[in-house]
Amino acid sequence: GIRDCLLSRGLGDVYKRQLMNSSLFSFLELVSTGLMFIAVIYSIFSIFKVNYFNPIVQIFVKIVDPFTKVFFGVNKSISGLIVAIVFKFLGLLSYVSSYSYILLISISFFEVLIVFFKILFYFVIAGVVKSWVAPFTKNDMWMIVEEVSNKILDPIRKFIPAIGGIDISPIFAFILLNSINVFLAQLAVSIL
Repeated sequence: GIRDCLLSRGLGDVYKRQLMNSSLFSFLELVSTGLMFIAVIYSIFSIFKVNYFNPIVQIFVKIVDPFTKVFFGVNKSISGLIVAIVFKFLGLLSYVSSYSYILLISISFFEVLIVFFKILFYFVIAGVVKSWVAPFTKNDMWMIVEEVSNKILDPIRKFIPAIGGIDISPIFAFILLNSINVFLAQLAVSIL
């Protein structure tokens, strides 16, 4: 294909340079996306006031806190989301620099919000699985899952009690979180 064509024309060095740049940009985009996920989870921990002394929470705090200190006086959960938007923006910028900054920031904003609600969705799934498979397991990871999922489900449980001993609040949480994600995706497509 393209590689053979470039090599036959003596442009092997150009191909190698493009391949290296492509790999570097892919790596930078991967790192920035990973840091975005870490910052979003940090914000979730902050919003739901997860036990600060949990060792897993401490890992997220140690990674994201230095970046949030830039935003003096801003709530930690909000500054965590801003840091996530910045990481996503830098990842997009390293990969597709030909677009305007406003467009890339807008894409980053919607991407972070969608990831935020997807992670909440997965916390609820993990909480449901934990309640069925290992309800009495107490390790650091499961304690976080239980804390976050219960704080998501508690407001729903106030309005929809268990039916015959079966908690159906996760069904409504799934519908709500999925609806929010669909709405955000459609809003992003219509605006951008």
